[in-house]
Amino acid sequence: MTGLDAPGGVTAGGPLDIDVIIVDGGRVLGRRGDGAVALPRLRLTEPWPPPSSQLPAAVATETGLRVALLAPLDSTLFTAEPVDGQPAGGYAWHDVAAFGAGPVRAWRHRPEPAGGPDWYRPGWFAAACAWLDETLAERGARRSGPVTQIRHWTTSTVLRAPTTAGAVFLKASLPVLTAEPRVIAELARSWPGAVPEVLADSPRHGWWLSADFGAQPPTRDAVAALRTLARMQTATIDRTDPLRAAGVPQLTLADLADRVPAVTRRAELWGAGGGVNLTGVAMWLQDRCAELDEFDLPLTLVHGDLHPGNVADGPDGPLLFDWSFARVSHPLLDLGGWLHAAPEAQARRQVDAYLDGWRQVAAPAELREAWRVAKPVAALAELVKFADLIDATGAGYEFDYLPMAGMWARRVLDAVAGRDEHLTGWRGV
Repeated sequence: MTGLDAPGGVTAGGPLDIDVIIVDGGRVLGRRGDGAVALPRLRLTEPWPPPSSQLPAAVATETGLRVALLAPLDSTLFTAEPVDGQPAGGYAWHDVAAFGAGPVRAWRHRPEPAGGPDWYRPGWFAAACAWLDETLAERGARRSGPVTQIRHWTTSTVLRAPTTAGAVFLKASLPVLTAEPRVIAELARSWPGAVPEVLADSPRHGWWLSADFGAQPPTRDAVAALRTLARMQTATIDRTDPLRAAGVPQLTLADLADRVPAVTRRAELWGAGGGVNLTGVAMWLQDRCAELDEFDLPLTLVHGDLHPGNVADGPDGPLLFDWSFARVSHPLLDLGGWLHAAPEAQARRQVDAYLDGWRQVAAPAELREAWRVAKPVAALAELVKFADLIDATGAGYEFDYLPMAGMWARRVLDAVAGRDEHLTGWRGV
């Protein structure tokens, strides 16, 4: 549950400057200099993983405060609340007026966006820690150190806590994604070493607890990871009812084709591609969905957000985690996100290894041709996923998703134009 690789193809770069509005009782942390009061500004080496993975430690080093991150106002401005410590390094608490015009004033006058997750609200971190302590006590364990935020963005938040029984992770997700612990519990019946161990689940709170993996992502063995996925998928053919009962939704190729008209009408997803004939793009995509359906590969388990950062090299082999986006769908869709950053030589080797796991279902040549057809459909599935996340969280947080959506839209356009038809993976990697 600690995968911090870029989902869906976001690549790292840097550095990135982040301002943090730390609020305590209506006052804001700042440092006076040159006659003005300034917010803490942290320079992070990479914009991905999300700044949340680096921010808490950077804030503590800069200000002396241990904080819990709250809502981001955009990709370079976070709010936070103090958890422990005292201001240091010249920082002190100031009235809002001391900051003048700028981000603090904008924050005070900004209406709270609709659809924001619970973990963006003051007090959530303390409530989660209290539940964590109660749950540990019920299991005969206790915390042995502070709780830290290792992921905090609009889709989910992940906390890590050292305990007398080993490290544990608490994860909370958007309401549309909260079936994950039940899905993992179902998968663990057949593949206990290939998925996380769920220790506790609170549907009322929308959070759950898992044990430490015993390994850190990303995986160093992509071929083994894909072979594990193929084994799980082929074993799930005609056995998807328990997954549906656990809360896994179904997405057929016909369902995906039905989403195309609405997605191609959303100009914000297509960016510079807005000058393209998107009506023609829509028809082309629907034709590809129908063409892929003709291969008649069975619906089965699909991870939905598969990339090397969501796989750890566990003691029993590859361990696949972050099943938030699990679906009963077309198996080849998982290759789209997996190959997002794979150079072409690696992409060919990895796809061959994955398809080899399906050799009892279809002939190798047929499977390779199916992937050729499936590649733009997989890009469409990723685009739809991020469009749905924008809808689930509202326009106030679309900055978290538009870069990924735009990248998948460009890959769709590359496919329509035939710019990547000779590639197993993606153009520009």
